[in-house]
Amino acid sequence: MENQNPVAVVLAEMNRTAQFQASTLSLRDGLLVASSASNGDNPAAQSAVVAKLAEAANLVRSQMAIGAPEELSFNAEDGKRLICRPFELNGHELILAVLVPKRGQPYRRATSQAIARLRNVWQTH
Repeated sequence: MENQNPVAVVLAEMNRTAQFQASTLSLRDGLLVASSASNGDNPAAQSAVVAKLAEAANLVRSQMAIGAPEELSFNAEDGKRLICRPFELNGHELILAVLVPKRGQPYRRATSQAIARLRNVWQTH
């Protein structure tokens, strides 16, 4: 595991401990930085979808004159949720996205801890 991307390691550990199906870290424009998935999804496609959700959220924000979103979620009828957590890191606008497999499954603490770990990894590498 020592040759792995340290950002991908953070995502994989978050997925394992929180039991998420997949996660991506992307730039706001959709460029994939790192991913971890156990469900065979295409991380680049997921990253592009997340960027479109963020774009729609920014349109809503500007039209409704409200603050920047701290979280975006897409809730599917089968109970799965796509959670997107935008944040800034050293001048880069990033989005951590996770696929939560079950309705009611907690995710906020795991994503907050991952963002803190990503900040540490980013500064040390």
